[in-house]
Amino acid sequence: MSFRLSLAHLGMLDAPPPLLVEAAHAAGFRGVGIRLNPSRPGEQPFPMKDGSEMMRETLARLRDLGMAVHDIEIVRIKPDFDVRALAGVLASAQSLGARRLMVNVDDADLGRAARNIGVLAVHAQSHGLNLGLEFMVYTAACSLRVARELAEASGSDAVRLVVDALHFFRAGCAPEDMADPRIDRHFMQINDAPQKRHPGLSAGEEGRAHRLFPGEGELPVHHLLPQLAVGAILSVEAPSAIRMATLGVHERAAAAYRATHHFLQGNGHGHE
Repeated sequence: MSFRLSLAHLGMLDAPPPLLVEAAHAAGFRGVGIRLNPSRPGEQPFPMKDGSEMMRETLARLRDLGMAVHDIEIVRIKPDFDVRALAGVLASAQSLGARRLMVNVDDADLGRAARNIGVLAVHAQSHGLNLGLEFMVYTAACSLRVARELAEASGSDAVRLVVDALHFFRAGCAPEDMADPRIDRHFMQINDAPQKRHPGLSAGEEGRAHRLFPGEGELPVHHLLPQLAVGAILSVEAPSAIRMATLGVHERAAAAYRATHHFLQGNGHGHE
């Protein structure tokens, strides 16, 4: 089976979007994911509004290098969620030609969260975007089951569940769970980790800064690949505090591509 490789922005957040596109292309990737909306307190957004200098530069790099933007991060559904605050993010995502808007859920009132996901889906679709709902043990969407129930309760077919290899296995999922009809089989976030999380790390710390590239860990990631569609996008999302501290942007992108290439090749898969 053949896949398309993309480089996620998480783990490359010291690279503004134009540099991310450049480094990903130089490494061999065909596309990227871009973080337009900050996720953590204190994280500053890149100046990527429509018409901004950085947006113009990013669009020029994408065009000149033949690169695509596959997904945009990240919208967090919180109790005070207001879709109007995302007007600029949605407009910029549309300008970049993205097709997925990634969503995390931080509202324990799942009924309210589902309603807000539905509202977001309507606005996102008007900008050519579907929603990629992620499930992670340290969020309100803590399991595949909860994420499915949220997607169904949203009332929108545009809400799909995105599998991230680390979060999938940490949530207790098995490869056969990929049969869930709500899962997006055209897009997966790929990475690796030890069989068990290090006891000194919280689940959030592991997810944000202590992941491995595909094939470097012990998770049965290769068993997920046959469940994907031919030509599916594999977004390499493997943030590592150690690599961030020791490798430059281009070196990290090259290492991510090299590891993923060898992993796929070793498991009988190809990529573009």
